Amino acid sequence: MSPAISVDDVVDAELQQLYVTVTRDTRRALDLGEGDFAVIDNGTRQELVTFARGDVPLAASVLVDASASMLGSRLRYALRGAAVFVQDLGPSDEASLLLFSDHLLHATPFANDPAVLTAGLSKVEASGGTALNDHLYLALKQLEKRQGRRVVIFLSDGVDSHSVLRTAELTWLARRSRALLYWIRTDPRNEERTSRFSAWKNADEYRAEIQQLTDTVSETGGRIFPIARMEDAEAAFREILAELREQYVLGYYPIGARNDGSWRTVTVRLRDSGLAVRTREGYLDY
Repeated sequence: MSPAISVDDVVDAELQQLYVTVTRDTRRALDLGEGDFAVIDNGTRQELVTFARGDVPLAASVLVDASASMLGSRLRYALRGAAVFVQDLGPSDEASLLLFSDHLLHATPFANDPAVLTAGLSKVEASGGTALNDHLYLALKQLEKRQGRRVVIFLSDGVDSHSVLRTAELTWLARRSRALLYWIRTDPRNEERTSRFSAWKNADEYRAEIQQLTDTVSETGGRIFPIARMEDAEAAFREILAELREQYVLGYYPIGARNDGSWRTVTVRLRDSGLAVRTREGYLDY
């Protein structure tokens, strides 16, 4: 097992932290050293001052869509996956679990105790429409004051029937929070049928919103897990946690930072061109 890294080692107001996933084919590459990485920030190569691979403490907001489309066994499978995730948290991790439809149905405080995080889940019944954007915004706001690696995991088909907020507002907050977003996307093949129920009544506008949400997830360094069967939700949650535990952590003090709120692009390059790398694409310079 990789060594745990304390929050004090990774949290610094001035230090930029990149959480980097590296894969060889479909398997994560876990044998790289500091010299295998190059960080380019706003076009300038940076000097790494910290380098590690390990189980960095995380603060995770886990959102589960509990709208009417999740009736019956669908919600049970989703909650089973979320329960497995919180049961496998490390001793320095914390999570909050939120169930939502067109309003918030259930929420827990941030905790490390699975009993606290799963209490009362069996009493929640799927009902109502879906306000995905609004609750993603809530989850990101929750994370603003949390230390460690900030993560949002949301399970939903992405069809938003009730939100007030648009995806562009989520993108801005995701950039500011520097959280990683992971989307367990249910029923991805039903997009044409379900677009009729979106809050964005125009089909083209709906597709544009879905594309922007997809792009935002990618920009944060997270990824999308499409599942056609709800029985696969547990495996998706397990894979997300495994990925988080095996990321590289690269730290540097950015050259030329102006603290003016501008967007700074970030690229991580690898010495081995046969490897694929994923991390956030930039950050707001605050």
